[in-house]
Amino acid sequence: MPQVCDVSHISLFVRLHTPYLMRQLLILLFSFPFLTLAQTQGDALRAETRLDQVYAQHGLSGQGVIVAMIERGIDYTHPDFIDDNGDTRIAYIYDMVDPAGANDPNNPYGIGTIYSRADIDAALDGGAPLATNDRFGHGIACTGLAAGDGSAMPGAPYRGAAPGATIISVKVNQDAFPATGNIAGQSGFFNPTYIPVALQFVADKADELGLPCVALLNLGSIGGPTDGTSEVARAMADFAAPGRILVCGAGDDGGGDNRAADTLAQGESVDLQVQKAVSGNLRFEAWYSGDDRFDVSVVLPNGTTLGPYASPATNLAGDQQTTASFAYYHRGSEVDFSNATNGQRQILIDISGAPGTYTIRLTGSTVTDGTFFASLNPSYFNTQNGFLNSLFPGASINDYASAFNIVVPTDYVYDTTYTDVDGIPRARGGQGARGDLWLGSSAGPTLDGRLGVDIAVPGELNIGAYSPDTYYGQFAFNVVEGSNGYYGLQNAVSAAAPVLTGTIALLLEVNPQLTVDQVRDLLHQTARADAFTGSVPNTRWGYGKLDALAAVEAVQAQNIEDLADLGFVAYPNPVREHLHYRWAQAQGGHLYLRDLQGRLVGQQGLNPGQGTWDLPTLPAGLYLLEVHSPRGRGVMRLQLTR
Repeated sequence: MPQVCDVSHISLFVRLHTPYLMRQLLILLFSFPFLTLAQTQGDALRAETRLDQVYAQHGLSGQGVIVAMIERGIDYTHPDFIDDNGDTRIAYIYDMVDPAGANDPNNPYGIGTIYSRADIDAALDGGAPLATNDRFGHGIACTGLAAGDGSAMPGAPYRGAAPGATIISVKVNQDAFPATGNIAGQSGFFNPTYIPVALQFVADKADELGLPCVALLNLGSIGGPTDGTSEVARAMADFAAPGRILVCGAGDDGGGDNRAADTLAQGESVDLQVQKAVSGNLRFEAWYSGDDRFDVSVVLPNGTTLGPYASPATNLAGDQQTTASFAYYHRGSEVDFSNATNGQRQILIDISGAPGTYTIRLTGSTVTDGTFFASLNPSYFNTQNGFLNSLFPGASINDYASAFNIVVPTDYVYDTTYTDVDGIPRARGGQGARGDLWLGSSAGPTLDGRLGVDIAVPGELNIGAYSPDTYYGQFAFNVVEGSNGYYGLQNAVSAAAPVLTGTIALLLEVNPQLTVDQVRDLLHQTARADAFTGSVPNTRWGYGKLDALAAVEAVQAQNIEDLADLGFVAYPNPVREHLHYRWAQAQGGHLYLRDLQGRLVGQQGLNPGQGTWDLPTLPAGLYLLEVHSPRGRGVMRLQLTR
C-alpha cells in the first residue's frame, strides 16, 4: 500500500512482533511531520456532536463501561486497542467464525473460539499470535469509532467516542473480497443463528465483569418480517436489562424503490413489476397473513410465464421450485425462514436470471385480510434494481433494527472532505447535502407501525482505525494523511452507529443502571432539530440529530440526589486547601470539582470511610462539588477562599 513514508515493509513486522513501546516509538517517528495539520475529521465529528464539550466539561471517557462490538472482528495489535502500559483494552474476543475452540473448556456455547484478556496480552508480549483477525477491515474501523483511543497518532485526532471503555469483540460474520494488493482474498460467512449466541456471550461477560455494557450489532439489510417478531429480533429485545443497552443501525437500504405493498381481494391478482438492472442474485420477499392463500406466478423478461404455484395448503407446509432463472420458496406461518411469531406467510424468490423486467403475480385464492408487504435486496439508492409499481414509501429499515428494546440510529452528512495518505485533497461526492441525511440511510416505519428510527448521527465521512494488512488498507485513497496506514474512511450507517454506541457508553459512565427506555428518552429529549430534520419525530430522522453534551447533562440532572442521603459529608465549607469528608458507603466513587461554567477543574477517587482531598490551586470563588457513586450522584456548592 502506498505510504507517505514507505514503511510498509516495516509496519507489519512492527505490529506483530516488536514490544509495544518500540511500536509506539515508530508510530511517533513516522507521524511526527503531520503534527501541524489543521482540524481533522475527528475534530469535526466531535464538534458536530458536541462530544468535545463532554470531554472538556465533564471528563468522561467510557471508563468502567463495556463497549461490545458484534461485527467482523478486530485487530488486537492495533495501538487504538492497547493501553498506555502496553496491555490490551480488550476483555474478550469471541471469534464465532473459527470453530477451532468450539469444544474448549472456556466455551460453553459450542461455537467458535474465545480469547481472554490474558490470551491477548500473552500474544502482545511476544507469544504466539492469535488466530483471529478482521482481514476485511470493517470491524476494526467501527470498533475504533466507538472506543478506539486514537493512540496510533500523536494527539489522538481519530479517537473514538468512548476512548476509555473496555472492549469486547465478537466476530459473527466475515465479508468476502478478492485478492487485492498484497493480501489474499477470503470467502464470506454469515449464519444468523449465531446472533442470539453472540448476544448471550456479551450478556454473560458483562455480568462476569460486573460492568454496564452497550453493544452494537453492526449488520443487517432489508428483508424479513420487519416487525420485531423474527427469532433474531426477539433475541435482541431480550438482551435489554438495566445497564445493558443494544444498538442496531437502521440500515443502508434507503433511497431505492425496494418496498412494495398492496391489498388483494378474493380471486384478484396483482402484478408486481421488478426491474433487475444488474447481474447477480436479486431477492424478492413478501409477507402476508397466515389466514390468506396467495398463488404465485413469475413472468420472465422474455414473456414466459412460470406457475402458478399453489399456496401451501397449511401453515405447517412449504413449497419449493427451482428453475434456470430463479429459486422459489413459499412457507406457511409456522415454518417461515425467520421463525417469526407474527402469524404471517413468507414468499421468497431468488432471481438469478439475466437483467430485465420480471413480473411477480400474486393471486388471492383465499383472502381474509389480503394485505402484503414486499421487499427487494439488493436495491440501493445508487443501483437501478427496484419495484416499478405498488411502491410503499420508506420502511427500508432492516429486520434487526425493528427489534423492540433497542436504540436505532440513522446517518447524516457533516463533512465529505479529507486528505489521503498521498497528500491528495479529496471530496466524496454523491452522499447528499451537508447537514442532510445520507442518501442511503434506511427509514422507518417498521411494518407494525412503529417509528423505527430513534436519532440521526454523523456518518459521512468518519475516520476509523485501519490496519495496513486488510482489504480496507489496500486503497490509498481511503487512508488518511499522516496516519501511517492506521486510520481511514468509514461511512454509511455502519459509521454512525458506533459513534452513538460510544456516546451511550458515556451515559452509562454517569449512570450505570440506565435502562434502554431511559437511554432512548434521553436521546429523544435532547436531540436537536433543524431545517433538514423538519418537524420531529418522523420516520426518517427519528427525533433529530445527536447532541451528546445535552444527553450527558440530562442524565446527570436525573441522577442528582441530596448528598446527605448518599451518605457523604464534606467540611469545612468555605474551605481553603484541605477538604475533609466522610463517605458512609461500602463502595468507592469519585469526586469532581467544577467551576460555574461546568468545566472540570479537579477530581479525586473517593474511598469508603474518612479522607482528605488536597484541593488544586484555584481562584477563590464558588464551585460545584460532585459525588459520583454506583448508588447515585450528588452535588453541593463549595466556597473556596484564599
